[in-house]
Amino acid sequence: MPSMSYCMFENTASEMGQCLEAMENAESLADLDLNQYEHQAFLSMFRICRDFLAEHERLLNKENV
Repeated sequence: MPSMSYCMFENTASEMGQCLEAMENAESLADLDLNQYEHQAFLSMFRICRDFLAEHERLLNKENV
């Protein structure tokens, strides 16, 4: 179920924190023991995070104009 707009960043931050903790505890990608679907989600999350950072930068630049 998607997060409600008033708490989507809060809920997502909590879930991302759990994912980051799992990554920090792993020595390699193999240690994450991802199945095919989780591996695809892992790659998708990487792309989303990269795009998130780009959008963050864009929004900051708009504030500083």
